[in-house]
Amino acid sequence: MSEKKVIWIDTDEISPDPNQPRKQFSDDEIASTAFTIDSQGIINPIEIDEDYVIVTGEIRWRAAQKAGMKQVPCILWQNGSDKRFERQVVENLHHHQLSDRDREAAIVKLWKNGKGNYPTRQQLAKAVGLSHDRVGDILEASDFRKSDPKIADDESISTADITGTRSIQDVEVRKKVLKGVSEKTIPSRQIYKAVSLAKTSNALLEKVIEKQIPLDRALEAAETIDAIEKKGVGLTDAQKQNLADKVAEDETLLDKYKDAVLERVRQVATAPKKTTTTIEEPIGRTSPVNNIITVKNEVMDHFKIYLGNCDVNERRWAKKIMTEIRDELSLLIEMIKED
Repeated sequence: MSEKKVIWIDTDEISPDPNQPRKQFSDDEIASTAFTIDSQGIINPIEIDEDYVIVTGEIRWRAAQKAGMKQVPCILWQNGSDKRFERQVVENLHHHQLSDRDREAAIVKLWKNGKGNYPTRQQLAKAVGLSHDRVGDILEASDFRKSDPKIADDESISTADITGTRSIQDVEVRKKVLKGVSEKTIPSRQIYKAVSLAKTSNALLEKVIEKQIPLDRALEAAETIDAIEKKGVGLTDAQKQNLADKVAEDETLLDKYKDAVLERVRQVATAPKKTTTTIEEPIGRTSPVNNIITVKNEVMDHFKIYLGNCDVNERRWAKKIMTEIRDELSLLIEMIKED
């Protein structure tokens, strides 16, 4: 097979392809490529069609312009329009970083418009160098995305997010999890936790999405539900709702309690304003250290009362918060002692 002839074309005579799969271009990537071109030149020629429209190599063309090149090396694309988009997809998949949405749109376009070239998903996967399962995930995610305009238009919901919720049978619940991802109450990296929660309690999931309960706290409550149901005691939706309401209420009370304690700590630990007159810091009962020790003892006394009203599952969680407060107070005491 003979090598394709390289021709030099003026950069201002070349134009990008508006139909190519990549829609987003990083300024950093263009600048980095321009730096390489400035020192090494363009190693791989840009592919163009007979109208000087780019088939592959738009980053190189943009970088060449940034580097001040008047002409760039090119080769003519001669494999027809049918294979053109496939070539662009493969180039971007394996040589550049397509955005999640661009990748999804490209694979869907190839599948829909290239039935003659790819009768099966396996053949499409082989053509673009992806696994059959990956292509299947992308096509399924695209179909699900179209089921809801809000999901379809939301750039923050990735293909992987949609795929990660596939095991949820209830479509509306699945959409709720994705809403949580969109509103950042459910991190994408923890979507598997939200899926687990959705299978146990829709009420707890709602509280997470509404920012009334942290995801990990809701999962602890879900563990309680699972433990009860494993003993053969089925909980009704109303009972699960009551539990979710109680957890949310306790979350609010503890947040207020912690805020109140920390505010008291701030008041006690605030250093006196500096003056031109030297002031001897008192020691004994009126010293800042003694004040904080008193607050610490008060906190722990209230804590013991609070724990007495908690159930077994709440105690571990409450202890964690109060231990943090105790440690913060202890650290302040040590710092003041050192001063």
